[in-house]
Amino acid sequence: MAERKKEGKSSVVIKIAKILYTLLFVAIAAGILLIVMETFIRGDFLEAKKWMEEHYNPFILNYLIFIVFFLLFLGLFNDLLFSTFAFSLFILLLSFINRYKYMFLGENLYPWDILLYQQMFNLFPELIKEVDQQKLILASITFVVIMAALIFIKKKITFAVFRLDLLKRLVLIVLSVGLIISFFAFRSTPLKHLFQTLQITHINWNQDSNYRINGFMLSFVLNTESTIVFPPQGYGKANILQTVGDLEERLPQEKPVNQLEQKPNIIFIMNESFWDPTQLQSVTFSKDPMPTVRQNQIGWLLSPQFGGGTANIEFEALTGFSVSFLPTGSIAYQQFIGRPTPSLATVLTKQGYEATAIHPYYDWFWNRKNVYKHIGFHKFVSLDDFEKNKAEYRGPYIADLEVTKEIIKTTEATEKPDFIYAVTMQNHGPYEKGRYGNVRVNIESSQLSEEARGSLETFTQGVYDADQALAELMEYYEKSEEPTIIVFYGDHLPFLGADYLTYKEAGFVDGEWSLDEYRKMRTTPLVVWNNFSEDIPSLPETISPSFLAPYVLDLAGIEKPLYYRFLEEFSHQMPGFTTSVKSDGSGELHKSTPENVKPLEDTYLRLQYDLLFGKQYSMDALFEGMKLE
Repeated sequence: MAERKKEGKSSVVIKIAKILYTLLFVAIAAGILLIVMETFIRGDFLEAKKWMEEHYNPFILNYLIFIVFFLLFLGLFNDLLFSTFAFSLFILLLSFINRYKYMFLGENLYPWDILLYQQMFNLFPELIKEVDQQKLILASITFVVIMAALIFIKKKITFAVFRLDLLKRLVLIVLSVGLIISFFAFRSTPLKHLFQTLQITHINWNQDSNYRINGFMLSFVLNTESTIVFPPQGYGKANILQTVGDLEERLPQEKPVNQLEQKPNIIFIMNESFWDPTQLQSVTFSKDPMPTVRQNQIGWLLSPQFGGGTANIEFEALTGFSVSFLPTGSIAYQQFIGRPTPSLATVLTKQGYEATAIHPYYDWFWNRKNVYKHIGFHKFVSLDDFEKNKAEYRGPYIADLEVTKEIIKTTEATEKPDFIYAVTMQNHGPYEKGRYGNVRVNIESSQLSEEARGSLETFTQGVYDADQALAELMEYYEKSEEPTIIVFYGDHLPFLGADYLTYKEAGFVDGEWSLDEYRKMRTTPLVVWNNFSEDIPSLPETISPSFLAPYVLDLAGIEKPLYYRFLEEFSHQMPGFTTSVKSDGSGELHKSTPENVKPLEDTYLRLQYDLLFGKQYSMDALFEGMKLE
């Protein structure tokens, strides 16, 4: 009997020892993986070490999140070796995606990026080309060695053989999932007090600082609360109708000054990454790469994005909504447009226009195939259509000149006036040296590295081609009897090397990120041209895409619905409206909305919420009885 008791005690001790050893292993492995992740993302172990020392509290929370996730993997797989393998793979994959997304787009990985899985899978082969193959091989060898060591440990050390019965596994999974949910919904759980005690701040207005200070995993958790858009305080039918009533009283309908006998074609061309490279004053160009744009430029577009996120600029220009009211880093097309939504296309369709979207790339990209239907386009000409017509490529993408030809073909084929929103693709990055073979514009600079000079020269050739394509389009409509308006602009500045390499080497920015630097890194040339009048509406020098439509409708001689009259009023006060920087009617820059503009901003926010997320109480009044299908 005594021996049995002794054996029982010994068995209990062994079980407790196994649990303690397993927890110790989890704690050590989680710490190592956290350091590996932050080192890979930051590009330097010393930077990761500096972060751990200077931001100890965020480091601890990241560490706790890692442990909880590791325990979840342990509960799911019930095998220490396989759980370690799966969790390591999970962390390395997140690190890889975040690192290269930041390199290409200057943006970290956000929770809502999981909705872009189709784009990620389709672009993965292109992404692999940009990976340092030697580092990838070294990482793979290291991973194999670690796994071999774990297999050895499993065979030689008994605690590595971790097994739980079904009930204990379920308990571990439920506890882990509960803690994970608590982290993601921390504001509604007791963890809120822990975050407050540790003085954790969600820096959602500056995601670079957010990820740099709080670390990847904690920032990802903090951003999760932004995936849900909550209604403005007091939102309801009575509140919205009161807001609309005030607007109707303040902004009565007025007859357009330019009423034409024939409604003009309205053509928007959002040219991929179009920007004026001659703004880099330390660089010499053999000739002007954009003479047509320079001759017809009337101002600057203040883009809400840098280096990517094209769909958000398109979203603003077509809907008149602002991404400033959406979660930082989100893609409106991908996340928020899932039902009929008013846009410039729906407004012009009501006026008898044929609405066509043109983009020489995959129709699934940024969910355009579905979004264009929701916002009122009759037709979408995508990559498949261009390839059926054997369109010419320039580099890896369809040439801008082919988009010009498609625009002309579209207007020739219809009796109605046309509204066309064309998004080009030719000058999409990356801008590898020699992409176009011989270039028409040579550049010289003693300040640029070979890498920066090569990418800038390639980009500049794309600008030259875009300018030539625009010139051909204008030449055609100059001779056409159909009245036509052309609005041309770049969606955002190009990504020219990691950490703004070319811009910094050329002295265009120094990385201190003053308001003026944000402005410089967000403004692209804007052209508004027509073939029937010398009178161009007076636009602010710098304007957000959201506010273009009212001015174009004025030029076209089309009565503006109440919503567009409101956008015009807002643009008089704050024509440049982004999260990073704002510019008022006098051109003064602001980080936050000035007090005198906040009432208008509140109205803008409420109307956008109602039309995009809410019950659309304001639809009838704002768009004069327009019905969406």
